[in-house]
Amino acid sequence: METMADSPVSAPRSDLSAAVAENLLTTSLTSKAGDVDTGVGDLEVVLPDLESTVRWFQHGYPTPLARWHHHPEIEFHLIVSSHGQMMAGDRTVDFAPGQITLMGPDLPHNWLSDLGPGERLGERDVLCQVLPDRVARAAQILPELSDFNALVKRSRRGVILSGGSAARAAELLTAMGDQEGMERLITLFSLAEVFLKAPGDEWCHVVSEGYVPSLDSVTARRVNEVLTYIEDSLDGEVSMEAAASRLAMSPSAFSRFFHATAGITFSALVRRRRIARACHLLRRTDLPVSHVADLSGYTNLANFNRRFRDETETTPSSYRKAAQAALTGSDAAQR
Repeated sequence: METMADSPVSAPRSDLSAAVAENLLTTSLTSKAGDVDTGVGDLEVVLPDLESTVRWFQHGYPTPLARWHHHPEIEFHLIVSSHGQMMAGDRTVDFAPGQITLMGPDLPHNWLSDLGPGERLGERDVLCQVLPDRVARAAQILPELSDFNALVKRSRRGVILSGGSAARAAELLTAMGDQEGMERLITLFSLAEVFLKAPGDEWCHVVSEGYVPSLDSVTARRVNEVLTYIEDSLDGEVSMEAAASRLAMSPSAFSRFFHATAGITFSALVRRRRIARACHLLRRTDLPVSHVADLSGYTNLANFNRRFRDETETTPSSYRKAAQAALTGSDAAQR
């Protein structure tokens, strides 16, 4: 495999017009200065499979598997449905169907999908996990595998692909589901090669240079409890005081704790999740804007319109029109 210099482009900002042009309707919710810091995650224990190097599986959402967590394996991850926010290390970025990423060993990560009240997804994630040490030991005998170590190093800051590289990687990762044995292993190395050979404008790192996670499982369980509280209460009242009370902390102490460990301020995450739900409802339903606002936790329509514009740089009505136009264009292209 041929490697390339580590000179990625910056993590892309979601933009409504660009999303429409690419037929990927992102929610235009972006990381803002001051929103992010360092983070930890809950340790996920992946039972070793003595018969296989690659652990491939898929799941829906919500599920206990979809939480803020980390594990020693590297993870190739594909989103096949829904929009939302990906939390990885010290960054929170938007995702849309087709997003494919590589998470490094013990890099905390989580994907929060934008869903309506009571909505569930039967299939959202396709992923495979590989223990790097297994490949590293094999590389001592087969030097051709040494480039895999370079990929593991790059993955420690997380990698997002775009363009043709993303499409090819998604195809390979999906194909693994029908493979086993050597065929699956060959596909793994083909997938790794796509990540290694991706042009500089088709990949970027996710987390900041120098980021070092603090792997405290007790803290992570607290963060996941707060995330559950936020997701379950988006159409009603969500307060820092209530969240702090759940963890038996004062609001000020909780604010510092959440920002330092989750990689985003509590108020910023609540705001972005509310507007993300509104974007989802505007794309997927014909509900009046006032009803969308109510289901997203905004009782004041003027406040909702202002917050929506702050986050997406457009109005709810304009967002809906652009989303519908993009979907119509996509349907026409498929016919």
